[in-house]
Amino acid sequence: MQLEIQVALNFIISYLYNKLPRRRVNIFGEELERQLKQKYEGHWYPDKPYKGSGFRCIHVGEKVDPVVEKAAKESGLEIEDVRNNLPQDLSVWIDPYEVSYQIGEKGPIKVLYVDDSNESGANSGGLDLDKEIKNSFNPEAQVFMPDQ
Repeated sequence: MQLEIQVALNFIISYLYNKLPRRRVNIFGEELERQLKQKYEGHWYPDKPYKGSGFRCIHVGEKVDPVVEKAAKESGLEIEDVRNNLPQDLSVWIDPYEVSYQIGEKGPIKVLYVDDSNESGANSGGLDLDKEIKNSFNPEAQVFMPDQ
């Protein structure tokens, strides 16, 4: 769970660096990590990774996920500043062994991280996945390292 949350945090935070105060963005990331760990406690099923996937989805659009709102409040960021600097209508799914996202209701779902080591023959399409992952991060972002 820690790795998947970290991947999602790095992705979200990458949009906020260089646009909002760095110290507050770092605090936002730490608070969001804490909120997500707390929310996912008892809702993380490595044996059935997609069970509870909707519950673990973070959405920032017209409505903002309560964990994002709380993290913004705790870090001293205005939720509108967070929303305005993230892609419009962003959904991030944090599941065991996979983190993916979608921008816009009809946008393609892209994979940020996948651990297919438990699946046999999952090598097909690996090169395409690597290309997709490379293109999904904000190249100007700095790395965020959450507490462990």
